[in-house]
Amino acid sequence: MKCQKCGSEEVTKKGLSYNQTKKICWQRYKCKKCNKNFKGERTSILPKPNFVYQNQPIPKTDWVSLTNSQVNEFEMFNEILLELLDLIVVKETKKIGRPSANIKDILYCMLIKTYRMISSRRLSSDLRTAEQLGFITKAPTYSSLMNYFNDERLKPILTELIELSATPIATLDEIRFAADSSGFSVSKFGRWYDWKFGKESEKRVYRKLHLACGTMTNIITSVILTNQYGADSPQLKHLVKRTALNFNIKEFSADKAYISRANLELIRDTGGLPLIPFKKNTRPQGGKNGLLWRKMYLFFTENPQAFYEKYYKRNNSETVFFMLKQKFGDSLMTKNLTANYNEILCKCLAHNLCVLIRCYFKFNLKERFSTQNPKLHQIKITA
Repeated sequence: MKCQKCGSEEVTKKGLSYNQTKKICWQRYKCKKCNKNFKGERTSILPKPNFVYQNQPIPKTDWVSLTNSQVNEFEMFNEILLELLDLIVVKETKKIGRPSANIKDILYCMLIKTYRMISSRRLSSDLRTAEQLGFITKAPTYSSLMNYFNDERLKPILTELIELSATPIATLDEIRFAADSSGFSVSKFGRWYDWKFGKESEKRVYRKLHLACGTMTNIITSVILTNQYGADSPQLKHLVKRTALNFNIKEFSADKAYISRANLELIRDTGGLPLIPFKKNTRPQGGKNGLLWRKMYLFFTENPQAFYEKYYKRNNSETVFFMLKQKFGDSLMTKNLTANYNEILCKCLAHNLCVLIRCYFKFNLKERFSTQNPKLHQIKITA
């Protein structure tokens, strides 16, 4: 032990100091050289509780409902998608020149392309078949379809469709949610000159998807997109607020990247319990952390068993990204930034529709977009 003032190692122990309220103690020292009195590190009087991992029972797979959902998926995908697109109300405006394509038809074709994961040229025959069956009024050409992927007007529409597609799950008592982020790679590389090694370096560029999801059904409730340098913590405010519009939040979990006083209070204000682990260098109380920070820190440190038994449901957010990338690909076929964002949103919407199909068979879900639901509303756009 060294003196905090002069750095001398000639120190003597002067006894222990206790704080019964906080259940901590610390050793007092005195330097023989400069007569400086100082305190050592704080230690807990009580033994530190340990977290013991307990294997959770793995539920048996309902193979009957799984088989039925897989066999009827594409047929129901078309049916549910058309019901969802009926919520869009297009206001026609008089324009000079060639009339624009029907926005509902374009969105339908974009979702089918994302679901099938084939090129726009090979998709042309499928779109002509959809036109003959009456799903769309006119099949767009492959070049027109890809041009609409780069349309900035479709980003807010797709984002709102994702939130609306999750509303039927609210009847299944989905009350626990989680947030996370992951990247989707593109066909571009960022290059820069590295002065340290004296050569040009390159790294693949990717787009970052931040989402909130239900931990029981893996439905995506809200999304936000950034570039590869977008931080996680500032995005939680948008995810929680948009989720709270359609769901009753009881628990909301996220990893250490989201820890902040503002995020804890935000989840509390929506009626939920914030389950965000603290970093190892976190102080239990600071100048402006507040009472909630203190309470959650004590719950995290003194009751790790109870905390992690609730927090482990956050792993379902990793499952959602696995489902997205396994079924619809982890890379993007488009090149421009706007097209990248719209393609990721199409993946999320297609994922939600597939989750709904699974819930119709597994949980006997009756709610549809054609039924009366106060949380459903029309999306008004101008063509």
